[in-house]
Amino acid sequence: VGSLLVGLALAAGARVVGAVGGERKAAAVRERGAAAVDYTRDGWAERVVELTGGGADVVFDGVGGAIGRAAFGATAAGGRFSVHGAAGGAPTRIPPDEAARRGVTVIGLEQLMELRAGGRERAERALAEAAAGRLAPVVGRTFPLERAAEAHAAIEARAVVGKTLLTVG
Repeated sequence: VGSLLVGLALAAGARVVGAVGGERKAAAVRERGAAAVDYTRDGWAERVVELTGGGADVVFDGVGGAIGRAAFGATAAGGRFSVHGAAGGAPTRIPPDEAARRGVTVIGLEQLMELRAGGRERAERALAEAAAGRLAPVVGRTFPLERAAEAHAAIEARAVVGKTLLTVG
């Protein structure tokens, strides 16, 4: 999802800083044209604040846990913080009073479901971007179906940059 978000944000003209786990993933983000910070290193959230001139206007959190909390801290006052996953094991929990104090709008998965109106138009725009070659998936590794357990282990270990595919035949 992260690579897709980077592509969509860049296509919309946004300045993008991708927070990733490890140098391989950071290099992949930079290859797509965005800045990258490694959240396995100390001070990464402060680096986001520095790179964005005071905090990110919009943060998409797909990791959760402590990393998500730090990402919330790097969200600018008046910004938006969207939780769309919990790859780190638990979704980010933001106390409403803390978000209100900073003027940050928190969007959780339940609010994303409310955005279904207009979904067809958004899907058509995304497919048009993909057809034009401006939005392409990043394929990390491919495994034959009989090695599905190995593929799943690679996903769980967060060892793959991009999508993991299973092939049949």
